[in-house]
Amino acid sequence: MLRGAEAVFEEEHLEKALPIDSAAAVDLLVDALIAGHPGHNMAQVFSLDREALPSGDPDHELLVGVDPDAQVGIVGFADSEGSYVPSGVAEKEHVTYMLLTYPREFLQSPEIPIDLVRQVVKEFVLSGGLRPTCIEWQEEPY
Repeated sequence: MLRGAEAVFEEEHLEKALPIDSAAAVDLLVDALIAGHPGHNMAQVFSLDREALPSGDPDHELLVGVDPDAQVGIVGFADSEGSYVPSGVAEKEHVTYMLLTYPREFLQSPEIPIDLVRQVVKEFVLSGGLRPTCIEWQEEPY
């Protein structure tokens, strides 16, 4: 049985991460990012179903950001194999999302519709933390 994931996107989550264990919980997360403060428009999501590193830290991360005004978002997946963003041609040279008031820039990385952001996160949570296959990925440009 899958345990789900945990998300961090507000200061309170540093002490107790937000549990995400269903498609409905993913929708609540994305809705919270849409309705939230512009300084908190990105979340880190970690699967509870993957092995941790010897240090106890997660061996991966899924970044999920939303731009409610443009109705788009960004996703990023990183693990020991690399760091990935959606494939395709970016409309902007760079976009910046805010994770706990810290800017996270994405260079030449295409944003995707919010509904697709939801689908990516749902697949991640419900697959046990695998890199979602509902979109094509490319290595993140630096």
